[in-house]
Order: sequence, then C-alpha cells, then structure tokens
Amino acid sequence: MPRYYLGVDWADRVHQLYGGDENGIKVMEMKVQENPEGLAELGRWLNQSRAEQVELWAAIEKPHGRIVDFLLDHGVVVYPVNPKVLDRARDRFRMSQSKSDAFDAWVLSEFLRTDHGHLRPLAPNSEQAQELKMLTRDQQRMVRHKTRLLNQLKFTLKEYYPRPIEVFGDLESRVAVDFLKQYSTPKALSKLSRKQWSRFVEQHPHLGQARSTKLWEELKKPQLMVPDHVVRAKAQLLEVLLDQLEASLRTAEKYSDKVERFFASTPAARLVEKLPGGKSGTLLPALWAELGDAPARWESFKHLQAEAGAVPVTKSSGKSRIVEFRFSCNKQLRYAVYWFAFISINRSEWAKAFYRDQRARGHSHPQALRALGAKWLKIIFVMWRDHKPYDETHHLANIARQKLRQAA
Repeated sequence: MPRYYLGVDWADRVHQLYGGDENGIKVMEMKVQENPEGLAELGRWLNQSRAEQVELWAAIEKPHGRIVDFLLDHGVVVYPVNPKVLDRARDRFRMSQSKSDAFDAWVLSEFLRTDHGHLRPLAPNSEQAQELKMLTRDQQRMVRHKTRLLNQLKFTLKEYYPRPIEVFGDLESRVAVDFLKQYSTPKALSKLSRKQWSRFVEQHPHLGQARSTKLWEELKKPQLMVPDHVVRAKAQLLEVLLDQLEASLRTAEKYSDKVERFFASTPAARLVEKLPGGKSGTLLPALWAELGDAPARWESFKHLQAEAGAVPVTKSSGKSRIVEFRFSCNKQLRYAVYWFAFISINRSEWAKAFYRDQRARGHSHPQALRALGAKWLKIIFVMWRDHKPYDETHHLANIARQKLRQAA
C-alpha cells in the first residue's frame, strides 16, 4: 500500500501542511485555516487519499489540539516530534539559520519519511482519561493562581502591615481573610478592643479559648509606624487582592471537588484505593491522569521513571562519567510523584524505611524523595499495566523474599 508522509507546522489559526510520497516527491502543500471551511478542505483531501488506498502518516510538534484530533478522526497515523529534534533536523537540510512555516512542514515530512523507525505513533487516551487529564491540569492552574495571589497578598502586607502574617501565618485560612477584611490597617488593629475580639472569635468557634487568647496577645504587641500615605495606598490594593483571593479559594475548592468526584467514577479509582492518599485528594488523580489509559503508552517502568524525572541523566564518554538532574520530563507528572512520595513516608512502613536509608547515605531531602518516587513508579507501572490494585502486604512480602535471596 502506498504511503504519504505529511508534515504539519501548527499555529493558533493557520497550519502549514506538506505531503510527500515514499520517494520524497511532493504530492500536496496547503495552508489550512482552523475553521469549518479550512478543515473541510483538508478532510476532502484526506478522504480522497484514503479512498485511493493510500496510507497517511503525519508528523507534528504539538501532540494535542484540534488539528491532531481532526487527523486522528480521518484515519491518519500521527507521530509527535520533539521541537528540539525538529530544530536539529533543520540543519540536515539547510545550514543557514533562516526558517519558515513551509520549510518546517517540509522538514517534518522528510524526517518522518527517513526516520520514522525512531518515532512512536501517538496513541490517544480514551475520552474519559482525556477529560480527567484536562480537569486535573486546570485544577493545578487554579492552585497556582491562588498561590500567586497569596504571594502578592503577603508582599503587600509586608510593606505596611506585617502583623497579620506574624500572627496567622496561613493567609488563606478563613479566619485570616475575615480578619483582614475587618481590620485592614495598623490603625484599625490598634482600635481593636477585647470585646470586639471576643465577638470575632464567636464567629470562628474552631479557634478555641487557648488559641484565641494567644492570638490576642500577639495582635496587641507594639507595631512599627508606617507613613499614612503608604497605608492608604496599600490598603486599597489589599482590598482588591482579598476579593480576588476569596474567588480563587472558592474556585480551587470547587475544582478539587470536581476532580475527586470524576476520578471516583473511573476504573483507576479502584486500583489506587490502598495507595497512600488513595481515598481522597487530587494528588493521585493528577498522577493517574498523566499515565493515561492508552495501551502500550509506557514501554517499561524505566520509561515511566524517565518521563517523570525521577531518575537522573548519565553522560558517559571514555573515562568521563557525569550524572545530572533530569530537566527534560513531564513536569506535571514529576510534581505529582514528588508529593506522592512525600505523603507516603508517614503512611507506608517500607517507604519510611527507604527514605531514612537514603538520608543515612547522605542524600538530601529532595534526592531521597526522588529515589522513593522512582521506587513507587515501579509499583505503579505494574498496577497500570496489569490493572491490579496495590497491596501493601504483598509488597512487604516481596521485599522480605528479596532480602532472603540477597542474604543467601
């Protein structure tokens, strides 16, 4: 069956396409507008080629988006190409630094024709897994936005009113937000009476008598004087930031609840129930969303460890051997694995023992957590591959058998 190799240089609105046959001869070149008319024109060409019994392969830098979904829906085998690989492939065809969309599309087509043996076709996840991935990534964006607002709020308070930071510490707590809304300046705090404070505490009964007394003593300590014009300006900014923070806190909480409920409806939820933190929270849903459910997505646990950035990169040449931190990886997966390893220390006996052993060998806290995360990924890979739930007792038995074999 003849085959056409398509190179797709994607953009926000207009995509440049180039198609060549098995001998590198051009069979198609077009600009595709990402609108119904432009995609319909591309669809007619794809359907006509398939009707002529031509196999269609496409190379593209971005492995997701509307154009990728469109190609997959029309029976095209899509190969994602790392942008760094494309940048180096350009040097094979042109020594100058000049580039264009048409040239990049041609390079992608030629690279796919000559080097497809080194590429892996895109295996899309199910719709449910794709939705989970979008939900978890959006939830992480909401959390990052909330963190940025908290940092802005803390910086603003340090400029004119540091006492709430010293007293409450956690500025995203309900009691801290309510206090700042009612007492937004040093002058307002100086006028706070014990009776007013008692009424405030009644609105937050979880504080308790001992904590409320301690907070009162901290709040009434002497403050540094700040010019009035600074207080007036920064109090205005504080009011705006508090409104934004309240909205962000509600949004983040709402999104977290959506992620938890959606993940509970997926088959993966039953696999991770016995993992540390498997019964609640968004950490494991975020981790499993990055794994996906496409068959053969992960070749081995080593492939998964490398993608998650849990293992270093070794550069060896002659007598030189350098081990470096792995910067190129799936950042969302690395974040999820790192914090999963962290919470597992207090919820898994073998994880705690492994972490302490790493620290005893002189490894730093982050290094020990990455090593523990790499261990967990070996287990998680087997769970993902075999669709088997985690069993702590079974894993401890395996560790005991390994120690017996080593002793023998």
